[in-house]
Amino acid sequence: MRDRATQEHARPTPQVRVSSMRKSGKDEPTALFAKVPGKEYGRLIFRYPYHNDSMLAMSYHEAATRLAGTFEGQPIDDTMLLPFLTLYRQAIELRLKETIRDLAALRRRFHDPSNPKLQPAAVEKRLRSPRILGHNLEALLNELLDHYNALELDEQFPESARDLVMLLHEADTSGTAFRYSGQMPDIQEHLDFPDLVALLDGEFRLLGGIEDWITEMHAAGPQPEDDGDWY
Repeated sequence: MRDRATQEHARPTPQVRVSSMRKSGKDEPTALFAKVPGKEYGRLIFRYPYHNDSMLAMSYHEAATRLAGTFEGQPIDDTMLLPFLTLYRQAIELRLKETIRDLAALRRRFHDPSNPKLQPAAVEKRLRSPRILGHNLEALLNELLDHYNALELDEQFPESARDLVMLLHEADTSGTAFRYSGQMPDIQEHLDFPDLVALLDGEFRLLGGIEDWITEMHAAGPQPEDDGDWY
């Protein structure tokens, strides 16, 4: 029998808790990316520091579109459904947030420049607060509709876009149901994937079109510094 000293020596070495060796600062390269530096032009991929939420929404949409393009109607394709929905939910969340920023800016410029709730810092605080807007699609949609209605636009907000956002919200209220197990209904479900792709793609593009239409309409009309009123 081994003596106590031998037994103590044989014990495995406790694993030391890890911490970040080098934190990536605001003006420093991301450590993960530095681990795999670019060597050939045809193998490069870029991250741009000036990407706003609108650009990121387009990136998530593009990634979802590419993923959907691999669908072949085979059993293995079942694995892409929730990752695909995660990409689209993020794309639509970011689209809503950027539209809120733009509509608040239009209200501030053309209608109510002194309203404290329309100031950029106040808008950003609401968008980032998990208790106010955060990742809640229903809350984001209602905030957007408040701005939309305040601008007194001639067209009603498209019902199909509103319905799609609410369907996504009901399927993933927390923003984590598509990302983690155990948060979706405890039943087996099946659906037409190409139809789902077409539905999400169409409404995502419609939301972007709404934002562009409102912005361009205000840009083309009389400006606050011009003589006379906007309306």
